[in-house]
Amino acid sequence: MLADKQKQELIAYRDRLDPAAITRRIGELQDVLIVLAKDTTGQLDLAQLPSVPPDVHKSIRLKRAAS
Repeated sequence: MLADKQKQELIAYRDRLDPAAITRRIGELQDVLIVLAKDTTGQLDLAQLPSVPPDVHKSIRLKRAAS
C-alpha cells in the first residue's frame, strides 16, 4: 500500500501532466521513427524484387488467325 505522502506526490504529478503536450511528443517521435525506418524498408523492398525480371511472354498463348 502507498503511504499518504506517495499518494499526494502521484496526485500532484498527475495534475501536472499535459495530455496535449504528450500527444504532440508522441507524434514527433513517430515522425522520427518513420524517417529512420524509411531506408531499411526501402532496402527490404529492393531485396524482395527478383534479380531477373520474369519472362512475361513465356506463358502467353496466341491464337492463330483463321486463313
